[in-house]
Amino acid sequence: MQNLKNSFASFWKYRYLLQNLITRDFKLKYRRSVLGVAWSVLNPLLTCLVMWAVFGALFNQRGDGIEDFPLFLIIGQLMFNFFRESTSMAMESVLKNGPLLRKVYIPKYIFPLEKCCFALVNFFFSLVALFFAISCARCCWRCIPLLCCSFSAWALG
Repeated sequence: MQNLKNSFASFWKYRYLLQNLITRDFKLKYRRSVLGVAWSVLNPLLTCLVMWAVFGALFNQRGDGIEDFPLFLIIGQLMFNFFRESTSMAMESVLKNGPLLRKVYIPKYIFPLEKCCFALVNFFFSLVALFFAISCARCCWRCIPLLCCSFSAWALG
């Protein structure tokens, strides 16, 4: 219990660094971008549309027994993209920030945590596309916070 308390105290101590790293990544990702944050919303919608057209027309598998099949596609795609982005960026974050770790004392877990939080920010922007799809499908959205928390915990390891 004391170890857990020390970990949270360390998180609180480096919260400003974490916030600055997340905003730095956000600015780096969307600088010189025409669409900017709108691309985080349009990408899942357009990919879902293409997948629905391909599975519907080419493979003749439109999800006949599944009600609101495009909604299932976009939910699966958003969750997969969040998990893929957070784990792949977190794995390489310590290696990319190695020179900084050698110069200044910073806990090594700050960088993977920052990448997972940044992926969570991108995921929240992508949720706009999911809310749009849910409003079109008249479906319940109460389970989304539970899914976000569980995937964030899995992505952090």
